[in-house]
Amino acid sequence: MNVLADPVLSVSGLRKEFRLRGAGGVRTLTAVDGVDLEIYPGETVALVGESGSGKSTVARCIARLSEPTGGEVRLAGVDLTALPKKALPRAYRDMQMVFQDPNSSLNPRMTVKQILEEPLRLHFKLDRSTRTERVRQLLGYVDLSEELSPRYARQLSGGQRQRVGIARALAVDPKVILLDEPTASLDVSVRGQILRLLSRVQKEKRLAYLFISHDLQVVRYFADRVLVMYLGSIVEEGPTASVFEHPSHPYTQALISSAPVAEYGRRKTRLLLSGEIPSPIDLPTGCRLASRCPFVQPSCLLEVPPLLPSGAVHRAACPVLSVIENSDHEDEIPSVSR
Repeated sequence: MNVLADPVLSVSGLRKEFRLRGAGGVRTLTAVDGVDLEIYPGETVALVGESGSGKSTVARCIARLSEPTGGEVRLAGVDLTALPKKALPRAYRDMQMVFQDPNSSLNPRMTVKQILEEPLRLHFKLDRSTRTERVRQLLGYVDLSEELSPRYARQLSGGQRQRVGIARALAVDPKVILLDEPTASLDVSVRGQILRLLSRVQKEKRLAYLFISHDLQVVRYFADRVLVMYLGSIVEEGPTASVFEHPSHPYTQALISSAPVAEYGRRKTRLLLSGEIPSPIDLPTGCRLASRCPFVQPSCLLEVPPLLPSGAVHRAACPVLSVIENSDHEDEIPSVSR
């Protein structure tokens, strides 16, 4: 990350609420609650958390596939939330999205060539021969043969389909790509190939990535910074190495401790959270983890804790941060079972 550069994507106070009608009247489900994030050119920021934490909703609100209830999204200095819908296609030249399931994001009625030509037709005035050459270049860039051009998505493997999705995103030379679980549906070997491809493309084009994933091993390998979400809010953020080696929020500790350990023979301490995740329809008054947290104190029940410093560029929303930070050895952490 170049700290002297301006962020290419800046999100401030992002909020998304859904109104639910039922027998008891209209209730509000808070899916995203005041999310802030910045991504710089050439940087990968990962958004992690359990299913239902609001990760994908954040991406959809940034791209305005779902209209945010509040907050601001700035892309290369332009406030996307203030743009009329008819102006959004121009903004999408700078921001593209790659989805988890390429089967649902690629038009089954279009060939690979037609899929890749579509954004070129929308954003550029190119003649047929130039479009054909551009499609050939895009396929080569993602390590696909030109022979795949006349095929349909159903005729491709999962890895090939995801490469086509990446090629389509690259067709308009964006500044930011939102990657929503881009490797979740792929087997391990193909997953590694796609991650290496994304890494190479990023270095060559200085792309900014928002990488949404539940796979912490992939995040540790791929991301520069990590934001941890719980019930719609960011509870911890910082450089990847710092967050993984010194997690400063109980929820982050629980996530990391539940992930598989790659090193043979390494002993792992497990932090267990009790109870169920509170409903996003009826959020608790204080810390949203309080009902499940082994470190809960009376003050945790009174107000939502802010993100507090846990180092120079590492923050965590935990009022008992010092208790965790002062636990120099995993065996000294209370309420932990092996």
